[in-house]
Amino acid sequence: MPLLSTRHPQSGWLRSRCRPLLLPCFWSRRTPHAQRFGHSMSVVLGVLSLFYMFIFLVAELTSVGGAVHLITGVDPLPTVLGVSLVTLTYTAIGGLPVSLMTDNVQGISILLLITTLCISIYVYSPISGQEIIASGSADVTGGGAISLVTLIFAVCTANMFHAGYWQRVWSAGSNRKQTIGIFGANFLQIIVMCMIGVLGMIAVAKYGDELFVPEYVAFASAFFLINELPFGLRVLFVILIVSMVASTADTLQSGFAALFSTHPRVTVRWAQTITVIINIPAIILATKGLSVLSLFILADLLCAGTCVPIAMGMWTGANPKAALGGMAVGLVTIILVFVISGAITSDPVTGLSEIYYAYDLRSPTLLAAFILSPTVAGVFTYVGSKLFPYQFPGYPLLKTGITFEA
Repeated sequence: MPLLSTRHPQSGWLRSRCRPLLLPCFWSRRTPHAQRFGHSMSVVLGVLSLFYMFIFLVAELTSVGGAVHLITGVDPLPTVLGVSLVTLTYTAIGGLPVSLMTDNVQGISILLLITTLCISIYVYSPISGQEIIASGSADVTGGGAISLVTLIFAVCTANMFHAGYWQRVWSAGSNRKQTIGIFGANFLQIIVMCMIGVLGMIAVAKYGDELFVPEYVAFASAFFLINELPFGLRVLFVILIVSMVASTADTLQSGFAALFSTHPRVTVRWAQTITVIINIPAIILATKGLSVLSLFILADLLCAGTCVPIAMGMWTGANPKAALGGMAVGLVTIILVFVISGAITSDPVTGLSEIYYAYDLRSPTLLAAFILSPTVAGVFTYVGSKLFPYQFPGYPLLKTGITFEA
């Protein structure tokens, strides 16, 4: 993975190349991972990153289409198509600088609108603290603890494959600005998540089992609350929802373009064309009403099973073949966890099918998969590297004449 440490040779190589992103390029044999682990690993990295970002894009477009439909009754297709086309247009014209600029504008508007949303729901859908406590939504439970750990593993491992995030890491003007950005973003994210979490507790107290039976729709609970607000406020929060998804979509689209443009024969325009083509199946799938949470969990599981061997590239003794084998073992471990769980509860085939339907974050099986797959993959890579000793000679130093601020 691209490293935050500026003292590691891979970091220097990345900066000296001045590429917008060199994480998962599967086109070129000259990228850091192709040099570190070989072309096969570079191909696997590229496919995984492409798959994760594609699933992410489908999930985001699905959520915006479904949310706007729930609030306004408008068919999801125009919303999905509009968000995709608008973000593709301004990222194609302005590239990363425009995407970064819109992130700032959208970020400020999101904070203001979420604050307004919380106040509005409190005013128009008042509910007492006693009612929230009585509903059990504020209880500390074992299932809640499992969900917490599962989400930490899922989000942290998956975001290592998010090209748009790494693109922003390497576009920082200096290490100091990067540090401020990372801590500032996390601080604001905590505030937003806390506000949304409170809305979730209010929704559970208000709607109860309707969010879970017959269909699990608890992840959309805020939209049910918005639907009860006056028309003017509903319009305002439709803008909020579209802004949030647009902010994510343009990050993914610029990440797609950067992913493909790392090959010397792929021009920026060709990379943008490929990005447009990728959006077509994403738009189609987004109108099919697929489970957003299931899509995310599926992509997160694949990332969890493969991220540790890649990160072990920071260790110069990691054997490329052992790392590739570790990734395969990590993915097999995920399958075995669900098959064994299915064999215990019903049958192995049912257990295997639960990989897609594993949207219950309180599931011990899902937690076991997120913990065991990266652990087993890392152990396999380490043992294989010890059994077949290997020493990475280092990256070539490139003279570019480019300097970076400390």
